[in-house]
Amino acid sequence: MMNIKDTLFKAAFELFLKYGIKSVSMDDISRKLGVSKKTIYACVENKESLISDIVDNHIATDELEIIKITNNSIDAIDEMVNISQHVLTFLCDMTPSLVFDLKKYHPELWNKIEKQHFKFIEHTIYNNLVRGQQEGMYRTNFDAKIVSKLYVAKSNCIVDTDNFPIATYNRVTLFKEMISYHLHGVVSPEGFQLFQQKHKTFFNL
Repeated sequence: MMNIKDTLFKAAFELFLKYGIKSVSMDDISRKLGVSKKTIYACVENKESLISDIVDNHIATDELEIIKITNNSIDAIDEMVNISQHVLTFLCDMTPSLVFDLKKYHPELWNKIEKQHFKFIEHTIYNNLVRGQQEGMYRTNFDAKIVSKLYVAKSNCIVDTDNFPIATYNRVTLFKEMISYHLHGVVSPEGFQLFQQKHKTFFNL
């Protein structure tokens, strides 16, 4: 059963996902919860601390979910697709302005995401690449450390609105293209066959 703080984090996170951070006020959160702002301020000092707590909570929850996906996937390609589906579910719920708001108005939190969460993602992708090479699903003639860093760099690139303006590019489409590009670059002939058989619908192949 969720306590008031957990309920607060969930409600505020849902609003931030839908409308971005800047446009959501503490009054909006209060109305969504149906409680007074006094009750909210008994849990958090201010909006800034609320955002910080939500970012920390999201990073921890997301990393646990990805570890679970990794442990339950039957092979490296299955793992990569399952992680991608997890990310896509998040992207479908998220307004593109959320990243913009974090970068512009909360740079220290975005810096935390880059240093902590992106490092975790890089490590996850590296392990996936090594796993795929060992399983024969991926080619062995590439450097997994370099490719895992390239993956994170590409991820950063597609959320950069200067590179891909929100009005022109759909974030879900961008992510699917990036994952398809990534997998086509690393799969072995055997992996490519499996990739086409099992996952062509997901990637619109």
